[in-house]
Amino acid sequence: MSSALLVAAVGLAPPPLAAQDAPLALTNVRVVTVSGPVIEKGTVVVARGRIAAVGKDVPVPPGAAVIDGSGKTLYPGLFDALTSIGLVEVASVAATVDTTEVGDVNPHAKAWVALHPDSELVPVARANGVTTVLSAPSGGLVSGQSAVVRLAGTTPEAMTVKAGAALHLVYPSGRPTGGSSRPSEDEEPKTLEERLKEKKRNQEKSLARLASLFAEAKAHAAAVAEAGRGARALPETSLALEALAPYARGEAPVVIRADDEDEIRGAVRFSSDMGLRLVIAGGLEAWRCASLLKEKDVAVLLKVDRLPSRESDPYDAPYANAAVLHRAGVRFAIVTDDAENVRNLPYEAAMAAAYGLPAAEALRAITLSPAEIFGVADRVGAIAPGREANLVLAEGDLLDTRARVTHVLVDGVPQPLETRHTRLYERYKDRP
Repeated sequence: MSSALLVAAVGLAPPPLAAQDAPLALTNVRVVTVSGPVIEKGTVVVARGRIAAVGKDVPVPPGAAVIDGSGKTLYPGLFDALTSIGLVEVASVAATVDTTEVGDVNPHAKAWVALHPDSELVPVARANGVTTVLSAPSGGLVSGQSAVVRLAGTTPEAMTVKAGAALHLVYPSGRPTGGSSRPSEDEEPKTLEERLKEKKRNQEKSLARLASLFAEAKAHAAAVAEAGRGARALPETSLALEALAPYARGEAPVVIRADDEDEIRGAVRFSSDMGLRLVIAGGLEAWRCASLLKEKDVAVLLKVDRLPSRESDPYDAPYANAAVLHRAGVRFAIVTDDAENVRNLPYEAAMAAAYGLPAAEALRAITLSPAEIFGVADRVGAIAPGREANLVLAEGDLLDTRARVTHVLVDGVPQPLETRHTRLYERYKDRP
């Protein structure tokens, strides 16, 4: 048994490893596979960073390190499908925020090249069971491209599971982009009807601009293809149009941030007209148009712990949102949409479970469902042979704040559970 795995077996924090250096077996453990039935007193064998075997009577390979999971539950690593982790360190300190580029159209902005492997937020999220995230840019009209990221590794390349996982847009608000929205002293205040008409005009203008960009991207890609066949001269290089092309062709998801019902419906119409693979981010009022989302097969990245958007809404509308979508058959993942609070992902799911979402579906919404939405379900999100060995061993229910995570593995490598929080606790716990 290697010294590092021996340390893991006795429950201490091992140093991070570059790769799994010996087989590992977790025995006598309750295995929540997510993709299949729960296995009581099961065994999971990990080798070369992958899950080699899962079952009730799986033999332990000779020479394998063994972690006895008696009384504990093994979960797949959690997946937060909308974060800015690795791009933000302290949200209130501008110098540590790298989510937004200059200008409002930046499809060529790539989140994965800006990841900060030594972020203090990574071990904090990981220590509570989150092993995979979608790190996404924000701001402007076209924010840029996100990446599926593992929460381990010393370089951005080592952390990146899937680059170009999605293109991120913001549904146009319709607010004026220049000048002040407050009327001057000699200007007559606009009526509600006038403001609504102005908002609609501005939205239509921005949507027309987006439509033109996607059309240009298709035309540019076609021209490049023709040039490759010698049918014409190579067009002038355009990083923006080249980045847009695969999304314009529907080859990868386009995530549009929209909360209000009319914005969600508008995003669905626009995406349908343009042939985009739409995913809604935010979706605060998705429950109001669940049937449309099901009909168009639009997935939603849903933040649960929010306030209602209208005074007339029930106080628990955001909490019950996931349950409504589940009953309607809408695909969704539960997210934190944050950087500092990614550690709270299991409690976002727990809130949804408390307001009508079945507990198994709540867990699926933070494991396998986001993996399916972003095309990495063959790698992460479940405990099954061939998947990457991203595993979380815990005492108690992981969606319960009283649960205690005892081991976290990423690609089969035991990760240290020490964080800035634990260091500060140890430093000050005995202070007089």
